[in-house]
Amino acid sequence: NKWVTAAKSIVSGFCGIDMLAGPSEVLVIADASADPQVVAADLLAQAEHDVEARPILVTPDAAVIASVNRALQSQLETLTTSEVAIPAVQKGFAVLVGDIAEAVRVSDRIAPEHLEIQTADAQAVGESCANYGGLFIGAHAAEVLGDYGAGPNHVLPTA
Repeated sequence: NKWVTAAKSIVSGFCGIDMLAGPSEVLVIADASADPQVVAADLLAQAEHDVEARPILVTPDAAVIASVNRALQSQLETLTTSEVAIPAVQKGFAVLVGDIAEAVRVSDRIAPEHLEIQTADAQAVGESCANYGGLFIGAHAAEVLGDYGAGPNHVLPTA
């Protein structure tokens, strides 16, 4: 978030830092098999990091966008970090594509820091993606696991 970046910029001449990072994002590729409550929770887990974070949904199914939006509204009502998450969600967006192959092309163009795949054939979809920082395949591979302790941290920048 902006406070971490500000602190790093202050000490960068006196000690080694990794880098000054910009706003973070998560992109979720989801199809009709995805649980909208899980997708919304994962989008909010990134949105609550910083008001400048970008939660992004890419799907070939308009019904997925509608159901995830309803889940976002519901979860925001009780989220203790909603004062940060709401502005981030307002800056986020959904992309309606023709099929999963187009979703992969959109994702590769954006090259998100965090990429989640929540589709019927998540492994194959994940293997077809090329540009991302960290890849999280399946409904049980939440991006927050990568931020807080599952394996090595991902590397920035991603584009």
